[in-house]
Amino acid sequence: MRMCVFGLLAASVMATPVRAQVAAQELPAQVTLDDVLKLLDERSPRTVAGRASIAVAAADRITAATLPNPTVSYGGVHLATGLSTGAVTQHQFLVEQPLLFLHQRQARLEVADANIDAEEARVSDALASRRLSVRSAFASLLSRQEQWRLLQQALDNMEHVQQLVRGKAAAGDRSKYDVARVDVETEALRAETLSAAADVEDLAGQLAVLLGFPGWSPRALGTLDVRENLPTNVEELWTTASERRPSLIALRRQQVAARGGVFLAQRDRLPVPAISGGIQTTRDVTGTSALFGVSVPMPLFDRNQGAIAKATAQVTAADLELQAAQAEVRAQIENSALVLAKRKEALHTFEGAVTDRVPVLRRMAEDAYREGSADILELLDAHRSLRDLQVEHVQQLEAVKLAEEALISAAGLDLAPTPREDQRR
Repeated sequence: MRMCVFGLLAASVMATPVRAQVAAQELPAQVTLDDVLKLLDERSPRTVAGRASIAVAAADRITAATLPNPTVSYGGVHLATGLSTGAVTQHQFLVEQPLLFLHQRQARLEVADANIDAEEARVSDALASRRLSVRSAFASLLSRQEQWRLLQQALDNMEHVQQLVRGKAAAGDRSKYDVARVDVETEALRAETLSAAADVEDLAGQLAVLLGFPGWSPRALGTLDVRENLPTNVEELWTTASERRPSLIALRRQQVAARGGVFLAQRDRLPVPAISGGIQTTRDVTGTSALFGVSVPMPLFDRNQGAIAKATAQVTAADLELQAAQAEVRAQIENSALVLAKRKEALHTFEGAVTDRVPVLRRMAEDAYREGSADILELLDAHRSLRDLQVEHVQQLEAVKLAEEALISAAGLDLAPTPREDQRR
C-alpha cells in the first residue's frame, strides 16, 4: 500500500513542472481567507516544491527493500612446470549470496519508513509557517483596504466642507485664508488617500509573493471582527499544541527515526554470512566437481561501533531538541495569550472611550462653523480627529487579529489532530 502511494507521489512530482506556474487570469480577483489557504495548500508552487522532497525520502525505502546482489567469480589453475599429480587445467565457477537473516533488512525498512514520516512532518511544519504568514498578510490586507475606504470617505467629507467654505467665502462670511486652508487640507488628504491605495497594492503583492503567483493583485473579503470563542487558557492551549503543532510532531518523528537508527546500527554490526556454490571442471583428466561453502566475517576490529555511537548521539540530540522546542512553544503560547488579552483590552478601552464621541464632536464643529462661532482650524481639527481615530480603530482591530493569528499558530488551533504513531503504522 505504501509503495503505491509512493508511486503516485512520484508521478505527481514529475507532473508538477507543467502545472506549477499558475496564470494570474486563472486566479480569483477577490478571495476569502479560506480561499487563500486553499490556494496555498493546493496550488502554490512553493508547497508543490516542498512536498517533492517526500518522494526523495521515499526513494530510500526502495534501497532498504533491495536484497544484496550475488557475486559470481571464476578461478582457474593450469600446470606451468613440473609433474602433474592430477588434471593439468582446472576451472572453478562460484556464485556467492549474502544472507540478511538477522533482521537487517527489516530494520532498514523501518528506518526508511520513519524517515519518510519525519520528512512529511517537516514539510507540514514548513507549510504551517507559511500559513501563518499568509493569514497575517491577509489580515493586514483587510486592514489596509478598510483604512483606504475610510480615507476615501473622509476625502468625500472634506470636499463637502471645501464647498461649504468656498460658498461662505463667496458670500463674504469667511476670508480667503479659510479657503486656502481647506484647500491645503483637502489636497493633503488626497495624497494620504493615494498613499493608502499604494499600501493596499503592496499588501496584495506581498500575499501574491507568499503564494507564488506573479501578476496577481487580489482583494480580501472578510472582516476584522474579534473572535470571542478563541480559547485562551494556557493549559488547554498547551495540550492542543502537543497534539497538533507541526514543529513538535516533526521533532517527535525525528526522534523515532533516530531511535530506529540505533537499532539499525546494532543490526548492522552483526556478521552477514554468505553461502556459495558452484562447479569445478578439469581437463586431460576429465571430471566435474560440485563446490559449496559458507563464509562469515569475523567482527574482531570493526563492530560498527562508530555508527552505533553516532546513532546514539543523534537520539540524545533529538531528545534535547524536542525538550527545547516544547519549552519554546510553551513560552510562545503564554506570550501569545498575554498579548492577545492586552490587545483586546486596549481595543475595548478605545471603543468605549473614544469612537462614540468623535462623530458628535465633528457635527458640533460643523454647526459652530456655520453659525460663525468656530473658525476653520477648529472645523479641520474635528474632521482630522475623526479620520485619525477611525483609522486608529482599524489598526487596533488589525493588532488584535494578528495576535489571534499568532496564538492560533502557536497552539495549532487551525489544524486537525494528528494520529498517534501507533495508529499510523
